[in-house]
Amino acid sequence: MTIDVSKPLAHDDGFARLPNILFRMYPLLDGFTLETAGLYGYLLSWRQNKADHAMYGMAWLRQADITAETGLSAFKIRQHTEVLRRYGLLNVTKSDRIANKLVYEPLEPLTYEEFRKTYWREEANIS
Repeated sequence: MTIDVSKPLAHDDGFARLPNILFRMYPLLDGFTLETAGLYGYLLSWRQNKADHAMYGMAWLRQADITAETGLSAFKIRQHTEVLRRYGLLNVTKSDRIANKLVYEPLEPLTYEEFRKTYWREEANIS
């Protein structure tokens, strides 16, 4: 599979910014690992950044392309995707135009205060 590396890294001049909470607090939750945070960042780096585009904020990728670029197996991608969905960090829908392609919409993580209010029990059990 050939990956088109000539496309610009458009979002924020090539940077996908990830809040510290993704690395410090979310991994305290069941099933969330640093690999999960990495997949979130990867999807964020591919999202459409033109505000006037119909799919602004979304990325549409085939699982085979994600596997080729990240080295994650299809099983691991599905596993991490489900964890991201469970904790409100990702919406996933099937493309209505292309078979075997999903549309990923990375969502903003909770603030520290929101995280503590929502997940305090899980966080407290781990500490």
